[in-house]
Amino acid sequence: MALEIVHLPSWKLVFVATVLLRALVDGQSADNEQSHSTSVAGMEQLLRVEKELIDNLNSYADELEQKLNVVRSFVSQMRMENDKALDDPIQYLSHPLNAYSLIRRMHQDWTHWQHYMKQPVGEQQVSYVQQRREQLPSSTDLEEAGDALHRILVTYDLNVSDMARGLLNGKKYNVSLNGLDSYALGMYYYDQQKFGYACQWIFQTIEWLQGPHKLPLPLELDRAEVFHVYAEALIKMNRYKDALQVLHTAATLKKDNLKLLLRKSEVEMLIRTQPNVVPTKFITPQAQAYERGCRGLYPRHSKLHCVYNSTNSAFLRLAPLKMELISLDPYMVLYHDVIAPSEISELQSLAVPGLKRATVFNQKSMSNQVVRTRTSKVTWLLDTLNQLTIRLNRRITDMTGFDMYGSEMLQVMNYGLGGHYDKHFDYFNSSVATDLTRLNGDRIATVLFYLTDVEQGGATVFPNIEKAIFPKSGTAVVWYNLKHDGNGDPQTLHAACPVIVGSKWVCNKWIRERQQVFRRPCLATSKNV
Repeated sequence: MALEIVHLPSWKLVFVATVLLRALVDGQSADNEQSHSTSVAGMEQLLRVEKELIDNLNSYADELEQKLNVVRSFVSQMRMENDKALDDPIQYLSHPLNAYSLIRRMHQDWTHWQHYMKQPVGEQQVSYVQQRREQLPSSTDLEEAGDALHRILVTYDLNVSDMARGLLNGKKYNVSLNGLDSYALGMYYYDQQKFGYACQWIFQTIEWLQGPHKLPLPLELDRAEVFHVYAEALIKMNRYKDALQVLHTAATLKKDNLKLLLRKSEVEMLIRTQPNVVPTKFITPQAQAYERGCRGLYPRHSKLHCVYNSTNSAFLRLAPLKMELISLDPYMVLYHDVIAPSEISELQSLAVPGLKRATVFNQKSMSNQVVRTRTSKVTWLLDTLNQLTIRLNRRITDMTGFDMYGSEMLQVMNYGLGGHYDKHFDYFNSSVATDLTRLNGDRIATVLFYLTDVEQGGATVFPNIEKAIFPKSGTAVVWYNLKHDGNGDPQTLHAACPVIVGSKWVCNKWIRERQQVFRRPCLATSKNV
């Protein structure tokens, strides 16, 4: 008979507690999903909401303290009178004033105290938290955050223990995950059936609980249940003997728990009946070209060079641009110091109010869809929105020599927790997406401005040609997506690597081909000549 983990109710309470204020995140519909983790700029609002909730909780504590002070002050007075009476009850009660006062107190005062004790405390603060409920991350947000940490872990071949302690890609940060964080990640991996990772994260929880740390009562983890979950993950890895030891520890913590004792006997039976079972090995994924590029492992040797581009337009004769030649096939160049800090700041200010979850065009459904392979938020800016957007489009013309008429709007993007964009092509494939290319043609070229430095991660990699561009504020990479015959160039397959640490802002422009007919005419391939 298959043995499945039993999800105890208190597990769920603890799991939800790691999101925010426990059950407050339940019940949010998909329609209200805000994709909090997909943009650093978007998550700033969460910090402001958290501050307001903390202030609200502090107000709740003040009310409790005020009531507590009232009670304690009168307890002191009442105890003093009662102690005096108990020293010599006969003498005390023989006095008519004492006797009357006792009768009066017992009849009136304790009725008032009963009413006072029943009075609710903090109703206003509880209502405030309820009002903020829609602004709190949902279970989907929490799952996406787990996806993001896993993406960072796997892409950069990090160690779970190091990550939990704030050691990311060889650099130590003054931040770490607490027991609730690591336990939530363990449960996330368990639900994803990635039991090797589940074991590692739950073990981090156990180590954290064995330290000097203390959780507030509403968020307390039941140690026995943590051990129970750890044992279940070990069982899924066919590590029965290890699971038995862990269950023994759990049963020691809860000696009368029949469920643990039964599970322990079931595992003992597994050991006897399956003595030759082979434990499942934990295997880390083999690094492919994409991962090697993200890790900065592509060959760095190049015979290409840097020049001052003064030929693309008449303006560049007066103000040439610093250009680095990256590749000839496909054509790819990197411009340096091509956008000013003041322009970057203005772009970000324009973008923040309109940031929305980025989508990907699905050719089958002919619609844009939110997908897990692209995690960022975007804003589209009209070319004629203001002087800045007009100026940037002119500059792109100078950089590329192309006409911007009929091309797509400027797109400003901000990446969030582990923000990335999986391997993809920018061109549509005109033979399939005819509705998208009929008017202005396919995307002949891409211009990608880097608006911020990124402390770790976030490179743009081209795995087929083993080229990687790491974000540097003020630079812009330009490449051709189409061959001379107008067909898509598979060498332009590219991806945005997960951001490890930092806020990655970019601005891109997709240039359409129709208006370039005399600037880059289509040429026949040699086999068709």
